[in-house]
Amino acid sequence: MKVVNNYKDYNYFYKSLKGLILYKSNFTTLPNILKGIIAICSLNIVLEDKTMSRVRKEIKVIKKNLTF
Repeated sequence: MKVVNNYKDYNYFYKSLKGLILYKSNFTTLPNILKGIIAICSLNIVLEDKTMSRVRKEIKVIKKNLTF
């Protein structure tokens, strides 16, 4: 199994919460079981990244409102 250090360079498909598929050109040849293992390991990273981006957007809005 390949360790993904820079997960932002990878693309994600959401079929359902457990149906997350991580892919990059060399991942498309992996068997479905390995894709599932990679997806489960990557799910927490993706959810944390999405949460952080939402928080950053909210902080920008709050800062913008404070300057006016």
